[in-house]
Amino acid sequence: MTLKGRSDVRGIGIARAADGYQLQVNLSRDSGSDLPGAVDGVDVQVRVVGSIRASA
Repeated sequence: MTLKGRSDVRGIGIARAADGYQLQVNLSRDSGSDLPGAVDGVDVQVRVVGSIRASA
């Protein structure tokens, strides 16, 4: 899975899952199914979060 250079990626992190942890990828828009469901046995959760803006 390559996320480097993708303009729609807003964040990557670790999130709790029912059976442990999973990789969470936050995207600005729905990119369809071009991301895998798991990487090296770790589930991947994709969330569409929209654009990110600074707040005061």
